[in-house]
Amino acid sequence: MMRLAMVTASVALLVGCSSMQGGAPITGRENRGDENAAKKMATMATGAQDEDDAEYSCVVPTLGERWQRVYEIGERFYEPILNCTGFMQQGIGSWYGIPFHGRQTSNGEIYDMNALSAAHKTLPLGIWIKVTNLLNGREVIVRVNDRGPYFKDRVLDLSVAAAKELGYYEKGTAPISIQALGYARSDRLAKKLLSPDEEGRLSLQEPPFNPVEVIYGSSPKAGEYAPEQVKPEYTVQVAAFKTLEKAEAVLSTVQTRFQEAVMKAYPMGDYQVYCIRLEKLTSRQEAENAKKSLAEIGFPKSMIMLERFEKLG
Repeated sequence: MMRLAMVTASVALLVGCSSMQGGAPITGRENRGDENAAKKMATMATGAQDEDDAEYSCVVPTLGERWQRVYEIGERFYEPILNCTGFMQQGIGSWYGIPFHGRQTSNGEIYDMNALSAAHKTLPLGIWIKVTNLLNGREVIVRVNDRGPYFKDRVLDLSVAAAKELGYYEKGTAPISIQALGYARSDRLAKKLLSPDEEGRLSLQEPPFNPVEVIYGSSPKAGEYAPEQVKPEYTVQVAAFKTLEKAEAVLSTVQTRFQEAVMKAYPMGDYQVYCIRLEKLTSRQEAENAKKSLAEIGFPKSMIMLERFEKLG
């Protein structure tokens, strides 16, 4: 389970650049969303409704949040899914509570172990899923707002409340199935799903969802890759500045050790941010070596990012 702490204000610009490429937002990564992420994920997805007027949409409504980028945990690589249509999965479900209660989730919300939520490694954050305990047939609809679990081959970490609903809180784990529903298309449906009222939740156990061809199958490894299955590309971000003069001075210093260092400008609100970066590093070790060298010349807060990866085979 990935639980990332909030960065300080001095590093905020550096992190902000990590969600951009070529001056424009890109998709991927598991990191926190911006301060509006919670609001975005609680509202309906954009775009016209399907012909059957379904109450869910599986297409990610906005791209560019850092938590939608590819990421790496424990020598495994993960590619978040951008369209959950037809997603069905089976595996072992677990739950998590204290000490994560009250901490930030992967999309920037605050984790409440007494609410109905879940953590998944690759499903779009903010979607609703139907989870079934395959031992007793009990079902619950929960919202995915966190990343994980990363222990063994578990496919889903439920909140304490959701694990109790499914009847496996005491045991700790159970075989489950996951059916992706999508983003709630309306505030009315979102509020109904979020309601603590038991009757309100039970009435949604059979939502208006029409499964299509399963595009991500029952494997607990959906969207997950071993090192030998990918060709990664890393970036080391050295620093970020609001003023061009400071950025140019730092770039000059960095280039005494790394001639290939570049400076790129990215829009951030009503101003530009100038980021000093080492790009196109082909291994984690190469990136770690560069980070160590940067610390030696006065940049100990440089940050390694998995920029992208190419799937092999």
